[in-house]
Parts: sequence; C-alpha cells; structure tokens
Amino acid sequence: MAPILDRMIFDGEQLSELFAPLELGWKARSKAELALMEDLAPFLKKQAGGREISGLKAYE
Repeated sequence: MAPILDRMIFDGEQLSELFAPLELGWKARSKAELALMEDLAPFLKKQAGGREISGLKAYE
C-alpha cells in the first residue's frame, strides 16, 4: 500500500494481478475486486489526507 501513497497512483492492473492466482472468471474477479475496493478505497482516501489518488475514482 505504501507505493500507492508514495506515488498517489492506484493501478487497477495490479489489482487484477492480485486476483490472478485465484483463476476466477472475469465476472467473479470483477465482483471480488469491487468488494475489496469497497473497503479499501475509503481507507486509502483517509491515508492520503485529502490528496487525490489517481485511478481511484474508477472504483467509486
């Protein structure tokens, strides 16, 4: 998570890579990613202290 806050860039492709070992279909992977981001996005925003994290709006 530190690289996200250091660079202030969220890379959705890395999120997909995180789920790759689970070998989910695209629908199941998408649901899992969205469920994770539902919890993770507010935490990242709080840690960013009001600064914008590029790429995070895709998950709002």
